[in-house]
Amino acid sequence: MNCPKCHGALHEMEIEGVKVDFCSPCKGIWFDKDEMAFMAELPADLPEADVQQSAVATDFDCPCCKNVKLQSMKFVKAEDLLIDRCPACQGIWLDQGELPKVEKIAAHIGDAKSKILFVSKQLGKRGYQILGVQA
Repeated sequence: MNCPKCHGALHEMEIEGVKVDFCSPCKGIWFDKDEMAFMAELPADLPEADVQQSAVATDFDCPCCKNVKLQSMKFVKAEDLLIDRCPACQGIWLDQGELPKVEKIAAHIGDAKSKILFVSKQLGKRGYQILGVQA
């Protein structure tokens, strides 16, 4: 895979138990669907689903889907952080310096229930159900 911004090769690396794709030249990071949620301990990659309504197409191709343009959108409405997300595979691109911002925002909006909801959601996709937890 190649970087959507500088077109350099992406290299797989592990951050907090999540395998992500890292661009050495521009220091951007690609997260496949649900990887950022897992790392940030949130129930979903986008904590506020309605931010997708204000998404704007970019000139950058998704590194996975190739011919699909990434969309720029706010991570959460109350913050200025813009992230790039693929509308097809739902992967997320973070530019250099954006990961610490995501973690800071997640710390303020996340709670103990978030991690449980994420795990429950993942188990539900595999046919399991955790009684008492609504995903």
